[in-house]
Amino acid sequence: MRSTRIYAGIISALIAAGMLSGCTDKNGIFETDVNTSAASDIVSENSVSEEIAFSHKSGFYKDNFGLEISCNDPKAKIYYTADGSVPNEESTLYSEPIALKNRSNEPNVLSAKTGISVGENYTPREKVTKANVIRAVAVYEDGSKSEILNGTFFVGIDRESEYGNVPVISIMTDSGNLFDYETGIYVMGATYDRWIAEDENNKRLEGWQSQGNYTNRGREWERPASVEFIASDGSIGFSQDMGVRIMGAASRNAPQKSMRFIAREEYGSKSVRYEIIPDNLRSDGQGNVEKYKSFILRNGGNDCDFAKIRDPLLQECVNGRRFDTQQYTPCVAFINGEYWGMYTIAEDYSDNYIENNYGIDNNNVIMIKCGEVEEGEEGDISYYNEMFDFIAENDMSVPENYEKACEMLDMGSYIDYAAFNLYIYNEDSFLKDNNWRMWRVKTPDENIVAADGKWRMMVYDTDYSSGIYSGGSNHNQNNISDYLRPKRSDGKYVPETDENGEIIRDPSDMFRALYANSDFKKELVLALCDMRNYDFLPTDALERLNELYEVYGKLVPPTFERFGPEWVTYDPKGHYEQQVNGLAVFIDGRYSGMPRVIEKAFKLSESVNAEISCSDSAKGTVMINNTVLDLDEAVSGKYFIEYPVTVTALPKEGSRFKEWVVTGCEISDSGSPSAEISFTGDFTVRAVFE
Repeated sequence: MRSTRIYAGIISALIAAGMLSGCTDKNGIFETDVNTSAASDIVSENSVSEEIAFSHKSGFYKDNFGLEISCNDPKAKIYYTADGSVPNEESTLYSEPIALKNRSNEPNVLSAKTGISVGENYTPREKVTKANVIRAVAVYEDGSKSEILNGTFFVGIDRESEYGNVPVISIMTDSGNLFDYETGIYVMGATYDRWIAEDENNKRLEGWQSQGNYTNRGREWERPASVEFIASDGSIGFSQDMGVRIMGAASRNAPQKSMRFIAREEYGSKSVRYEIIPDNLRSDGQGNVEKYKSFILRNGGNDCDFAKIRDPLLQECVNGRRFDTQQYTPCVAFINGEYWGMYTIAEDYSDNYIENNYGIDNNNVIMIKCGEVEEGEEGDISYYNEMFDFIAENDMSVPENYEKACEMLDMGSYIDYAAFNLYIYNEDSFLKDNNWRMWRVKTPDENIVAADGKWRMMVYDTDYSSGIYSGGSNHNQNNISDYLRPKRSDGKYVPETDENGEIIRDPSDMFRALYANSDFKKELVLALCDMRNYDFLPTDALERLNELYEVYGKLVPPTFERFGPEWVTYDPKGHYEQQVNGLAVFIDGRYSGMPRVIEKAFKLSESVNAEISCSDSAKGTVMINNTVLDLDEAVSGKYFIEYPVTVTALPKEGSRFKEWVVTGCEISDSGSPSAEISFTGDFTVRAVFE
C-alpha cells in the first residue's frame, strides 16, 4: 500500500522550516472480554473511591455473580440504584451481595420510548442487550455522603462476538434528564408542542426542520451524567461525571442522536485525562492528545441511516492537509444499561481543542462557526468581519491586496480546505454557508507557528457528500464551475443584508473574490490534483474503507435494528453493504473523472501523466507541492501544463540530496533540493539521494 500521510517527524521538520502551518494525523480502534468469577480482589482505581468500593470492576463476565459493596465506615448505610438514577436515602438499602445476571430478556424500558423523533416512532422488535448498572452511595451517621460509585456489569454477553474490537461506553443518568416532557433533552417534548401551537403549519414541515426539546442548545440544556469507558483489554479508561448535550443539526431529529460530553470542575474534573482516541497526534505534531475537555458520540449525521462511515473515512484520507481534521474511533454505547447502538467517538472542536493540540492558551482563541463566535467574546466577530470585508470588497488580482489577504488568512489552509470540499462533492459546505469553522489567536505569539494571528480552517460534518443520495453516481459531475463565476454580470461584489439591515457575509463571496487572483487559482488547481493523485488514490482510499468496514460492518446493522428506519430493518446487512458500495463507487469514479472535471471547470488543456520516484526510499522522499509522498515505489498523478509543479527533496537522517533526474520536462535547478517543474506532456521526476 502506498501511503501519502505526513509522519510526525516530517511534520515537525516542515513546521519548523515554515513550510506547513500544522496538520492532523490521527486514528485508532480496539477490544475486551473479561471472564472471571466473583472475587473480592477484583477491583480497579475506577471501582474504588476513598470511602466506598465494589468487589468487581466494570466489564464483561461470563457467569452470574454477587456484587459486594463495602465502605470504610462500618456504621454507614449504603444505598444503591440499578436504573441509572442517582442513589439517595430513598434508594434500595444494601444488605447483601447484589445478584447480577444477563438482563437482556427483561422488557425494554428506554428503548421502548416514543416521541423522540418527529415522524418516526420506531421501536425495536426484539429485546435489546442489557447490562447491569449499579450506582451506590454511603450515608454516614452525621448525614454526610460519600462520592457516588458507578459500575457497569455485562453478564453472559460475549463481547468479542457482539462488539468486536471497540470500546464500550456506558452512560448513566436519571432518565428524566433525557426523556422528561419538560426538561428531557432527548425528546420532542414540550418544545415541540409549543412550536406546533404557535403555528399549525409547522406540522407540514419535514422532521429535520422541526423543533423539539432536542433542538434546544446551550448550557441550560446540558444534563449531568456518569460516563464509563471500558477499553478492549477490560481496563476502565475513565469513569467520571460529565455534562451531556444533544449534538448536530438536522440529525438531532434522528432516533439515535449524537451526544456531546463535557468535563467540568463542578462535575468533578475539568478534563478527561485519558487517550480516548488511540494514536491521536496533536495538530502541531508534538506527541499525542492526552486529555480532552469534551468529546462527541456521533451518529453519522446525514449518513446516520446510510453508511455511517463517510466522515471518518473522508477526514482520515486528508489528515495530512493544512487544516484541522477531527480524529475518530468507533464504539458501542449503552444508556442506563440498555444497548444504544454503534457510535463514532469524535474530537470536539473548542478553545480547549486548540490548547490541547497546539499548546495555545485557550483564552487567546477565537473560533467562528458559520459566521458566529463559538469561542471568544461576542465582539471578536470583528476580526472575522474585517478579513471578510477586505477580501470581498477589494480586487484580489492586485498583488498588494492578495498579499494583505494572506496576512489575515492562512491561504494554504484555506486552499486545501476548499479543494477538499470540492473534491468530495460536499453539498452542505462553506460554499453553501454551512458546516464551516475557522480559528485564530487574538494576540499573536511568535513562539508558536500557528499562533500568528491568521485564520485557519477546521473540517467537520462532511457526510452530505460523496454521492450519499445517489449511490455514488455523481462522481463525474462538475460541481466546481458555479462557484468560480461571479454572482453578478458586472463581476462586482455587492453585500446583501438581512431583515435587520445586517450584512450577510456569504463565504462563497470570499471564495469568488480570492479566485480572481492567479496565484490562488494555480494553488487551488494543484491542490485538487494532489488530493486526487495521492489522498484519494483508490488503492489507498478503498483499502482504508475496507479496514473501517471490517469494524463498522459488524456494528452498524444491529444499530439499524435498534433504531430503524423501519424499511432498513428488513435487511440491515444488505442495506449497509449497498451504502458502503455506493461510497466505493464514488471514490473510484471520482478519481477517474476528476481530471476531466478540473479541465472543464478551470478551462485547461488536457491533463498529462507524471511519475515521481526516488533512488532509495530508505534515504529520503519527495514533497510535491504540499504533499509528502511515501516512495517505496514510484507514484503517478495527473497535472495540467498551465501550472508547473514544485518538488522538494526530503533526505532522511544520515543521507543527503544529490540531484534531480527528469525526462519530458524542464527543471529550474537540478541540483537544488527544491525546484519547479515545467512540462508540455507526460514527464518523470526522480530524486537521487546518497
